[in-house]
Amino acid sequence: MFRDHLRHARLPESVASSAEPENFLAVMESALRTYGLPLLDDMLRESLLADLGYVDFDALAQARDHAERAPVVPDLLCDTLALEGGPQSLA
Repeated sequence: MFRDHLRHARLPESVASSAEPENFLAVMESALRTYGLPLLDDMLRESLLADLGYVDFDALAQARDHAERAPVVPDLLCDTLALEGGPQSLA
């Protein structure tokens, strides 16, 4: 339906039905490195999830160190940040 809408708007077929779908992996990777890793550093100082026993503090510290050197920040760290930030956003 969206592609038909783009065609109806007389956009070229290369826009309406691109051969390569958009991909935001590079944007997400940059954001995780710029903002996510510092948030993990904050979690290593004070973490609700770790305090409650839901996250293994030592494993988190190891994953943080590994992410610094890895070509791609592991998805699990992104999930952990989201879980940590969710309850904090309610306060």
